[in-house]
Amino acid sequence: MNKGTLLNEMNDSLRMEIAAHNCRQLIQKVGFLRREVGDGRDELFVGRIATALTACYFVPGDVIITQGEIGYEMYFILHGCVDIVVNGKRVVQFKDGAFFGELALIANIPRTASVQAASSCMLYRLTRPDFMSILAEFEDMRKRIDVIYNERMAKVKLEEEERKALSPEVTPAADFHEISNSADG
Repeated sequence: MNKGTLLNEMNDSLRMEIAAHNCRQLIQKVGFLRREVGDGRDELFVGRIATALTACYFVPGDVIITQGEIGYEMYFILHGCVDIVVNGKRVVQFKDGAFFGELALIANIPRTASVQAASSCMLYRLTRPDFMSILAEFEDMRKRIDVIYNERMAKVKLEEEERKALSPEVTPAADFHEISNSADG
């Protein structure tokens, strides 16, 4: 019996508990996904996120995200490394435990960079529809995401205005500034 069949035969709460255990460390690295209310539902939230994750596999050279396209998902790196590329130039490399593209979960703006697999990678993907469905169950997290969204949009707007003032050829990388700090720590 393979792992997928075994998981499919488990009840929802056991499947959620196993998924949460396996993905907890990845999820906890994303600041806005931390729920620490202490109302007995914190683990449920992590479990919902964990069971919404989909495993994705990439080989060196695969483009995971393309700069300029509208994104609908974020990724967590379980194994491997990816290059973050802005305007065709590699600016940073992320490895095991890092995440990228989280702005796509909360904002409907073009991707500010491309991401390409630099090695064989196993990533977990969280889509916006799944995330929004989870937030419908957790009003406190939905409100928190709304605040983060407004802050990020103000930051993107400010960076866009600065970019236009400096040079029309520079592209902002708002969602990768915070990620590089978060992914390494």
